[in-house]
Amino acid sequence: MKRYSPIMLVMMALFYLSTTGYQCGSAEMTTARLAMQQQQWDKAEQSLMKEVLKNDKNEEAWFLLGQVHYELKKYVEMNEAYARALALSDAHKADIARYRMSAWAEFFNKGVNYYNRGKDTASYYDKAIESFSFAIQVLPDSASTYYVNARAHYAKNENQEAIRSLEECLAKDPNRMDAAGLLGQIHMSIAQQKKEQKDDAGAASVYVAATAAFEKAYSLAKDDPDTSQQKIESILRLIEVYEASGQAEKALAFTRDAVASDPDNKIYRYAYGVFLLKQNRFEESIEQFKKVLEIDPDDEDATYNRGVAYLNWGVALKAELDKKAELDGSGKGKSTKATKEELAYKEKLKEALPYLEKSAERRKEDAQLWTQLGRLYTILNMVDKSKMAFDAADKLMKNN
Repeated sequence: MKRYSPIMLVMMALFYLSTTGYQCGSAEMTTARLAMQQQQWDKAEQSLMKEVLKNDKNEEAWFLLGQVHYELKKYVEMNEAYARALALSDAHKADIARYRMSAWAEFFNKGVNYYNRGKDTASYYDKAIESFSFAIQVLPDSASTYYVNARAHYAKNENQEAIRSLEECLAKDPNRMDAAGLLGQIHMSIAQQKKEQKDDAGAASVYVAATAAFEKAYSLAKDDPDTSQQKIESILRLIEVYEASGQAEKALAFTRDAVASDPDNKIYRYAYGVFLLKQNRFEESIEQFKKVLEIDPDDEDATYNRGVAYLNWGVALKAELDKKAELDGSGKGKSTKATKEELAYKEKLKEALPYLEKSAERRKEDAQLWTQLGRLYTILNMVDKSKMAFDAADKLMKNN
């Protein structure tokens, strides 16, 4: 009789246990384990499929089948197998979570890559959506996946699909400021389209949805000390939607009350100034931008908009002067001596200059701003500066 040394007996026992999982199993399970050790994934899949057909209560078989499907990159089937395993037991819950996370990361990253390439080749947006859809199936509780999926749909002008994905994102994570802001933006664009189509009733209902989304984004931003830029954007979006939906008084109350509640908050001051500027309340808007610059002398947006407020004020005074001249015929045989009204509007234009010039120093690549300055210099008969500004604008436009 052939005899084995004790060491050989231990090695054989360990091999047996590693392939049987410390239990007596069926022939299918044994074959599957051996095939998996040899990375024969197709063979392992066939054996495990036979096993679960015979015994659909075998939690381990479902778990191993999920692993095999992961190796075969059959991620939908993998997820289904893991779901069956978890329905029977939590024995492999941690391992399943790791495999799912790995598969999710692969699809998520692939989708982001496709999305970025879609900016140059639109067909990649479809590939991105397909990848994100797989990622959602693998890890359905990931709010981030719904968000990027929405962005891909939005890039394709598939607004309803984007809205559904954003609503899922917010259901998974109600604190997603970016999702709330994008949701408001999409609703806003739909409302504006309906308004252009003379569908005022349809636009009104969508404005309600846009308002709710922007209000949510603002409520999340205002409580977060690290989101000053998002706070500005959310306030300005709220002002925009209030005005577009005929709620200018609500926008006024919103911005005015914000300033009253925190007078030293430059974000609130700036938003209030922007609203007043849009309402052509120039003197009041300038006062708010002045307060912002007292708090932060380097605030670029307040500097620029203070200049715009003076500029628009001067343009408005000029329009009134032209209208008056047209009505009473005072433009005929006009004296070369400047009138009080002409001096007033030119004075406002001159007051705009230092702020717009300061902005131009900081925004040297802004062709539109240089063009704006060139026109202003022309009106004020500043020939050399006008030529310099227009030359700068032309050079920038040619380079771009």
